[in-house]
Amino acid sequence: MTARTDATARLEDARAFVEAAETIDTLNDAESYADVIATLAIHAGIAASDVFCLLTRGQHSKSENHADAVNLLKTAGGDSAALSRLLGEKTKAGYNVKSLTRAKATKCLQWAGKLLSAAEEKYGQP
Repeated sequence: MTARTDATARLEDARAFVEAAETIDTLNDAESYADVIATLAIHAGIAASDVFCLLTRGQHSKSENHADAVNLLKTAGGDSAALSRLLGEKTKAGYNVKSLTRAKATKCLQWAGKLLSAAEEKYGQP
């Protein structure tokens, strides 16, 4: 596999995660869906960051340490702040008993959207 091939697969993942999150957000306005929407957005942001790093650095982070992914994206020239904010919500959205708010889930979607847009722009460059 090449970095471009891997980036293609991760870009498809990022788009699918965003689409799923937006669909759930549109179809159900219950507060109880905030964690689901945020988790999908977080995974979209991670996948989009992988695309950016694969296309600029030829690699993406496979570390269990979120700081490593943020640092790699930063060295690649990507929006490491957006990824850091998303990853800061990951445990809260995915593992805590207390749910995130819909407002926070919306922010997660916005951050993921920024990362996805940057990945798509980078992917479109020769």
